[in-house]
Amino acid sequence: MDRQSRAKGSPSEPVPESRTGQDRADGVIVSDLTLHGMHCESCARIIERTVSRHAGARVTSVDMANNRLIIESRRGHLEEIRDELRGKGYQLLLPGERAAEGFEAGSFRRGIDVLKKVIFNARGFEVEHTLFRYALGAIALVLVVQAVLFGVLFKNTPGYLNTYWSVMLLTTVSVVAFLFAYYHSNAFRKSSSCMTGMMTGMTFGMAGGFLIGAFVGATNGMFLGSIIGMGAGMSLGYVTGRSCGVMGVMEGMMGGLMAGTMGAMLSAMLIYDRLVPFLFILVGTEGVILVAFSYMLYKEFGNMTKQDLRVSGMEFAVLALALNLALTVVYVFGPKTGYVLGG
Repeated sequence: MDRQSRAKGSPSEPVPESRTGQDRADGVIVSDLTLHGMHCESCARIIERTVSRHAGARVTSVDMANNRLIIESRRGHLEEIRDELRGKGYQLLLPGERAAEGFEAGSFRRGIDVLKKVIFNARGFEVEHTLFRYALGAIALVLVVQAVLFGVLFKNTPGYLNTYWSVMLLTTVSVVAFLFAYYHSNAFRKSSSCMTGMMTGMTFGMAGGFLIGAFVGATNGMFLGSIIGMGAGMSLGYVTGRSCGVMGVMEGMMGGLMAGTMGAMLSAMLIYDRLVPFLFILVGTEGVILVAFSYMLYKEFGNMTKQDLRVSGMEFAVLALALNLALTVVYVFGPKTGYVLGG
């Protein structure tokens, strides 16, 4: 595509109506269309990739200032392209159409719509729905095992439930949510740009380090919370950020380093000021961030395919259980310093 066509024009200029051209001799139709929701070069790249996935279709000109797009496509493909772009938050208006509200890029409605498609196994989201089922199964397995451990080992431990029930429940949900986001992002690892790779490392490093630091800080104190939080955050940042090389690794590990200590510090500061309710709010907020992260990947790369899913339900559940039990050992048997839950 001619990069000079990324227009500089004035936004105040009137936007002409969309129009489709006549068939060329080779059967290709050239369409000059209005497009809403395109704000930057990243948007343009997403749109170009989306269009090019259709045989014989390509974007030949993008005018961001005036919301114009010229597409070459074969007959019958334009409607399919329009529907796919709308699914990503971009409205490609055919002749005579008007823009609908609530479908612009980044709108809350679009995110909720995609979430519903994942939950209810909509066409094109079958693999994401499979990951969702894996997540529910893993949560059920971990909770059952935790219940068995309580009945066998900890039933007679004074104050066990009052001290640990909230943190263990939140840990179960958090571990599974991170595994979902990890396997979703891992599907696109080879095609990630440097910017996406750095964002991935930073998101996992900071979010994971902060949560684990806060959990361990609540049950064991600030020292161990900082150590475990840093270790978890930096490890997550390294594993997820390395897709774009040293920059992604550095971003992820630095994020994990800072967030791990901050999470532990937060628990130490709130230990007598409604810490448990805040942890629930914190997990909910981080859950929203992970959902938004997966939505960003969907917009950037499209839906996963079966060959992209590199984990089975059993592997997902076993890994979730192993991570959960490892943290349980830390919570219950790790050294406790300062003021902690139950102490």
